[in-house]
Amino acid sequence: MASIPTPAKVEALLAALDEDIRHAKASLVLLDTLRSLLIKRDETALEALLQDLRREGEVHAENERRREGIRRQLAEELHCGVGQVTLSALKDKLSGERQMAVLERQRRLKSLTADLKREFTLTAVLVADCARFNRSLMRVIFGLEAKGNMTYGANGAARRQAAAALVNVHY
Repeated sequence: MASIPTPAKVEALLAALDEDIRHAKASLVLLDTLRSLLIKRDETALEALLQDLRREGEVHAENERRREGIRRQLAEELHCGVGQVTLSALKDKLSGERQMAVLERQRRLKSLTADLKREFTLTAVLVADCARFNRSLMRVIFGLEAKGNMTYGANGAARRQAAAALVNVHY
């Protein structure tokens, strides 16, 4: 990177980063709400949340395209590759308020990213536990256990023990 970026491009990037910060905060709220609704088993609210997630994803995708466009423009201005236009490298090219603004956005995004990873893991564990519980429940209700409910007659024919399941799905 050879030169200093124009203030207008830096301001545009800061606006895009502010939108990324807003998106990360909204995602944290959505993940928390998702866990709460899963525990409550509120299907109506989960459907509404799914619509919110889709809208938020569309807004984020648009901001991501805008941010990448700004990065390409900055790369042209700085005579370097797009991959070299990082917040750390840009911060080193700036001074004063703009340098502090980029540094603050970078710190905030790192913190929010760590929070998102933690919240995502908690949500994924909850969803996995719900799925495991549902599978176990279905096996018990419908007698789908691999062992214990099958007997063999003298001629070797297999027979299910109908009394082993709450619902007999075999006719």
